[in-house]
Amino acid sequence: MANKQLFHIIWTVFNEYPVWDKRGNWQKLSATYAELEKHHISYHFYKALHPEYTNKHPQQERALLSEKAMAQLKSDIENLCQDNKDRIIDGLKIKMLTIDPSKVEMLVFSDLEVLTQKIGRLKSRTATLLSFEYPETYVGKGTWGKGFWYSNILNKEDLAIAIIKDYRLK
Repeated sequence: MANKQLFHIIWTVFNEYPVWDKRGNWQKLSATYAELEKHHISYHFYKALHPEYTNKHPQQERALLSEKAMAQLKSDIENLCQDNKDRIIDGLKIKMLTIDPSKVEMLVFSDLEVLTQKIGRLKSRTATLLSFEYPETYVGKGTWGKGFWYSNILNKEDLAIAIIKDYRLK
């Protein structure tokens, strides 16, 4: 993985507060990055991660994912990230994939230069595939919120992966 770096990526369903919106409920994520700092793990945010969030009530009419949709999404993401499965996403190396009703969270190895293109394509393809499988619930463009949040983990990748995975269990 010569030029590949570790990235922590989160994108949300439509009308959910994204990580960079201070109104959201991302306190656990903020605490996780404080834990990374304790272990002298360096990282770079590409959008804000606030030390405190206001934890406002979720917005009305969020496009929450059902259990079946989450299972389908997990399968679709794992499939699309394999070598030679999608010409753009091709070979995105997943180290963690967690899906809950309001977001997708991943740890992946990728080249920085192509990361945004790969994740943009992944969001687009998964929204389309969900709309094919559940056309009455997911309508493609209205599935995901705008953009995605990511950080680049710059050292001690194995320890960072363990800490981020552990925070998901708490």
